[in-house]
Amino acid sequence: MIWACPLCQQALSVEASVASCPHGHRFDRARQGYLNLLPAHHKRSRAPGDDRQMLLQRREFLQGGHYQPLAAALQGMATDFVAQREALTVLDTGCGEGYYLSELQRALEQTGKAMELYGSDISKEAARLAAAQYKDIRFAVASSFQLPVLTDSVDLVLRIFAPGDVSEVLRVLKPGGQFWRVVPGPRHLQELKQELYQQPKLHRIPEVPEGMIEVATRAVKATMSLTSAQEVAALLQMTPFVWRGSQEGRARLQSMQSLSVTTEFVVQCYDAT
Repeated sequence: MIWACPLCQQALSVEASVASCPHGHRFDRARQGYLNLLPAHHKRSRAPGDDRQMLLQRREFLQGGHYQPLAAALQGMATDFVAQREALTVLDTGCGEGYYLSELQRALEQTGKAMELYGSDISKEAARLAAAQYKDIRFAVASSFQLPVLTDSVDLVLRIFAPGDVSEVLRVLKPGGQFWRVVPGPRHLQELKQELYQQPKLHRIPEVPEGMIEVATRAVKATMSLTSAQEVAALLQMTPFVWRGSQEGRARLQSMQSLSVTTEFVVQCYDAT
């Protein structure tokens, strides 16, 4: 178990309905199985993160296979990564409703290696949905800027289209562990942006985080075919573009019955320096 008390950083002992640390701090364990490790003073709003409706739309969209090329790439990379290890502990920070962790789990189970998978998200609704569906993965409500995770406890930290603190990643990684960050490639969702902006810009690839060295980069490109207004609306809803761009462009997208969209992901793999 990698979870630590978010107040004193001591290891947590988890029971049926509560988790506690040696200093007596206690945290609820929901009936779905997730832990709430987000103290009130770590919140920036009353209900931070994505709401239930957005998460349900994202789940339907992802389980429809629209981002399967990314999931497949991560599966292959994780299988290669665990090949030289006896066991693997994975933490997905900003895990949402748990789709990518569940895809990794399916691939890693085929290796026969021992594994522990964990997901954290600042949204309580995300943790609730994830824990209710994926019983063999441990989820917690937590901030990616103040991870309630033991130091030197994780082999692989994932961050997929999510914010977070790099120093926290460095703290929780075991020696020899890696940090995989998934970011949009330059032309990711370019057709969507063309409807919203007069002069859409290409995505910029983030620089190597301080304290890390890039050991591999993998680009994953595909064309995604959306075949209903519901799918187009779901894609728009799960991106920042739902609040950005022209109102006319959003209206056009929401009325479309089909759309072909470029997907371009970049998986950046880092070791600690």
